Amino acid sequence: MAQIDDSFLGIGPTAFIAKFQTLNTEQKSTYEIKWKGTYHSLPVYKISIKDLRYNLFNTRVKPHLKQYISENNLASDYFQNIDKDKTSTQALVHHFLMQNPDRKEALKFFREGNLPVAQEPLVSTIDGRLINGNQRLCCFRELYRKDPGKYDYLLYAYVAFLPDNGNYEDERVLEASFQDTKLSPNMFDWIQQGLWIIEQIKDGDKTSQEIAKTIGKGDKEIKSHINRIYLAQDFLEYIGKPDYWVALRDDMKLDQAFKTLQQELSKHKDKEDKEILKKMAFKIMEDPDAATKGKKTSVHLMIGSMSKHLSETKVVIKKSKPIPKLPKDDDDDIFAPVPPKTAPPKDDNENDDDLIDLEEIEPGSLVDTILDVVQVAEDKKKWENENAYGLKQLKRAVTSLDNILKNWDNIDKQGLKTQVNKALKRLEQIKKKL
Repeated sequence: MAQIDDSFLGIGPTAFIAKFQTLNTEQKSTYEIKWKGTYHSLPVYKISIKDLRYNLFNTRVKPHLKQYISENNLASDYFQNIDKDKTSTQALVHHFLMQNPDRKEALKFFREGNLPVAQEPLVSTIDGRLINGNQRLCCFRELYRKDPGKYDYLLYAYVAFLPDNGNYEDERVLEASFQDTKLSPNMFDWIQQGLWIIEQIKDGDKTSQEIAKTIGKGDKEIKSHINRIYLAQDFLEYIGKPDYWVALRDDMKLDQAFKTLQQELSKHKDKEDKEILKKMAFKIMEDPDAATKGKKTSVHLMIGSMSKHLSETKVVIKKSKPIPKLPKDDDDDIFAPVPPKTAPPKDDNENDDDLIDLEEIEPGSLVDTILDVVQVAEDKKKWENENAYGLKQLKRAVTSLDNILKNWDNIDKQGLKTQVNKALKRLEQIKKKL
């Protein structure tokens, strides 16, 4: 865990209010926001970065909270039941924020000597808990601790204070609104925002239309985001790492694979085909290097090939390995559960050994099989094109001969006999081949 002095991890709610009231604090500016349905002009002050506290339920740390619970086999409500202001909790949040790749841009910005400005303050509750700006506070603390002399301008941060406390939903709505209506160092990544969205959907607090309105996006875009995060959840369950969101984002590098798979799933109408395609994709996404190394292809390209040639691939699921399903919008059935496809009755002309068992085949072997299917399909297409080409050319030749006969009296016949003899010779050769 990233080490930080306890003195930099904030003071408790009561202590913060008491300290704030005794300070000769001069208001620096105001900051306009919409809070609990009403617009407010918040007072902005300069506050020591040592006194502020991180928000445990900040969207930027949500993937970390879920993975921490999964890794340590804790109760799903573990973080709801701990002391959120305790130094050890604040240190844990600091550690999570230090791991986020989206902090790099903010860190670089302030390392280059750019000053915090009152027009872009952090936003806090009246007792010193940040709602917006957790990542920036983490950067201020890191830089100042490394070199207090060089980064003395980061010891104090501009902070806008909310007029009163709100509930969890009020804070999340405010935090989400900053992503599109306020200047932030970096937008939430797709996992951070996706987890927030499905939490709203699962709790029944919001519809996709309401969420779209809150964060300034279209309803179609929100539904697509919901499907993508559900698809990622299915994948993590499939590989036996439920809620390993940080590992998925930072280590697995499957962003493009998920985008491609989502697009390809939408092209198939049959639910059984969707399930087969999804499991085939998950198989090679589980170990991309083993699946594609030395084959001059990539996971997302293979997903496209699997989708295109799905009907030509003999795939079955002989052993049931169910994928848990999460709630979804009623009008989108891409991820509806379906019974696994089982091997069809064996007939005299079919060898059961040719069927691909997705539970047994290795990722590399699956890719080899798909590449073989693609090659066969390409060879067949080439033959069909060449066959069509021959027929087309002969039809054109017949038409040309008809035109010569129709215009016989008007054409120049010099050298014509020689060309006719050549044509007859070649036609005879073609005739013998038929």
